[in-house]
Amino acid sequence: MDRDARIMRTGQREREGDMAGEGRRRTHHHKEAAMPLSRFEKMLPWSGVLAGLAWIGQDALANTSTSEEPGGASLAVVNAHLSRNVASMACIVVMGVALLFFATAVRNLLRSGEAREATYSSVAYGGWITVSAALGQMALWDKALLSAAEDDNAGAVQTLGYAQYFGWLAMGVGIAAAFIAIGLGGVRSAVLPKWFAITTLVLGVLALLGAAGIPPGGLVNYLLLPFWLVAASVIIARRQHTAAAAPIPTAISA
Repeated sequence: MDRDARIMRTGQREREGDMAGEGRRRTHHHKEAAMPLSRFEKMLPWSGVLAGLAWIGQDALANTSTSEEPGGASLAVVNAHLSRNVASMACIVVMGVALLFFATAVRNLLRSGEAREATYSSVAYGGWITVSAALGQMALWDKALLSAAEDDNAGAVQTLGYAQYFGWLAMGVGIAAAFIAIGLGGVRSAVLPKWFAITTLVLGVLALLGAAGIPPGGLVNYLLLPFWLVAASVIIARRQHTAAAAPIPTAISA
């Protein structure tokens, strides 16, 4: 019995000593090199520049109407500038695809500043998806208009001209959601320059008014969208590069 008791006391002292040693261990911090960005990740932000250029291109190339008023689409004008109108439709398609990639870059940036569940990043991502879908609808109206012109159907051309004229309004819903989420997320998490986040928030409110038919919100966003996309691409690319170059702190016990 005494022998067993001595063995138990010895084992207890050894365990207590181990626990005390663990308690005296210190945690040291060191920094590891960040994971390098892949070529695809580096290219993601610049898809916004492509989208902006495509938006300028579709507006510059399109020539379907004799006036800037709704219902001004002309059979003769559409057929006389068929190649330009086809190129304009192609720009719309390119922009729609480019914005899907740009949406991922925006979501990644906002998500990096969200401590818990994704909030602003999810809304912004969904907003750009909506814009891309609206662009697909615009391309559909353009294709229908060109087909009607090829069939010399003047009545259909005029009717489809109304849909084409107001087709961009559907973009306002997605742009408003994306801009408001980006603006709020940029201000809250400081992943964007404050001036840019506030400007984006204001544009989001204007886009919302424009989608509801309240001027001048729609016109402002129609004109400023490509410039915003270019500026956002540059800012996101720089922030992405800075984040990738920063070492990642890790903790080890000794």
